[in-house]
Amino acid sequence: MKDNTSYNKKMNELVKQKLQKRNDPFAFSLVAQMILDESLHDFHINLYKKRIDEALEKRDRELFMKLTEEYKKFIG
Repeated sequence: MKDNTSYNKKMNELVKQKLQKRNDPFAFSLVAQMILDESLHDFHINLYKKRIDEALEKRDRELFMKLTEEYKKFIG
């Protein structure tokens, strides 16, 4: 996943604007989706790091290289 800093800033602004309107269901669902996406992203990052560390501890070069490549593609 790429670093979408400018995208995230735009989305945050959109959410702020939507939340200023009272009880906008779109804004609430958008915020929920953003929280879920961020949580899943963090989970996968931590999982990759844990599995890479385990491969290093086991001195499994093949698994280490495979996981490192996958991790690089994931973060983008």
